[in-house]
Amino acid sequence: MDMFGTPPADLDLSLPIEPMKLDVIGEQRKELQAFISELLETHPTKLKKKEKDKLRDTYRQLLLNVIYNSIRRVYTGVPRGKHAYAPDSYWRSLGLTYSFTVAALDRLVTDGYLEQQHGFLDRKSGIGKLTRIYAKDKLADEINAYAIAEHVHLSHEAEALVFRDFKEGDPLLDRDHPDLQRLRVINDFLNGYNWLQKGPIRLIYNSDPLQGGRVYTRFQNLKRRLRAEMRISGRPVVELDYKANHLAMLIALAGEELPSDPYLDISVKTGQSRDKVKKFITVSISASSEEKAFAACRQYGINRDLFVTLRNATSELFPGVPLFVGIGKSMQSLEGQVALDIMAEGANAGIPVLPVHDSFITTVENELWLREQMSSKWRYHLDTTEEPKIEKK
Repeated sequence: MDMFGTPPADLDLSLPIEPMKLDVIGEQRKELQAFISELLETHPTKLKKKEKDKLRDTYRQLLLNVIYNSIRRVYTGVPRGKHAYAPDSYWRSLGLTYSFTVAALDRLVTDGYLEQQHGFLDRKSGIGKLTRIYAKDKLADEINAYAIAEHVHLSHEAEALVFRDFKEGDPLLDRDHPDLQRLRVINDFLNGYNWLQKGPIRLIYNSDPLQGGRVYTRFQNLKRRLRAEMRISGRPVVELDYKANHLAMLIALAGEELPSDPYLDISVKTGQSRDKVKKFITVSISASSEEKAFAACRQYGINRDLFVTLRNATSELFPGVPLFVGIGKSMQSLEGQVALDIMAEGANAGIPVLPVHDSFITTVENELWLREQMSSKWRYHLDTTEEPKIEKK
């Protein structure tokens, strides 16, 4: 049965394990319970009752996450290092421990139900990457994965702050940290609304808590057509998008005049398509060196001559924009701070707002309000009088 398909090539298309439950009592739950019971009964060593209960809970969390995510072509991230499971860690808050998690992972991989991309920890630099897991079709032969995924419930009470690919366990933020305060306000308010693939708004930190995190909600993986058709508690929606947001933010931070469409300016100057320019800029903002950027650009059909042409045109048009210095994550973090402010303002005003990368969704009657908030919060965080370009999707 070809259900999950080939895992994505990009390992960053991943989400850390989250607390999940099945919201039905029926065949789906019976199938899952029977499958887990079989794994426990055939465990290579004899388990005491407490050990069996703990391993059962671990299997349930791993399987619910990997089924739900793999159907949506997203990896599930989980640590395999003992240091990650400290008493105050995010993973322990989910009820996971090192020994049972690794035992469950090894069994599911060995038996051919999951494939695994090992993570790592560089103790010298302190930088690490979570192990990524993805469901194999053998798992779908055992249980009705689609039926299970349709009835997965993501707990609103779950911690909304997630640390991914961190060193030596998770950093701790004070409960009065402004990110946590805004997340609580946002999630408490949005809990009273319903939408497709509802789940808590999360802030995912990558490798540096001082830079802030990127806002995420599960429905943003939906195709644009489905997002256009979705409803928030029965109300039709509108989606507004920042045009060329990361490049626009860098231009504003450099104190330069913001054009209507900076991608188009580079496109006209080089004679290349806007889409190819966008790919070049996205890669070059995130890459830590010019050679790494070129290596990544080659997959988009950008050869050395074209790469140099695009680089020179960008530098001539926008001399203050830094390329090849790995500033992409900082832009994602800044984008996250803007998003938190917009959504918190919505919660205070009684207006639901959902994030989709660098765009936002609200109900149609609040389109003008959202447009004004997107402009004002962007200008505040960029400390600029330049107006961001906002368009309706």
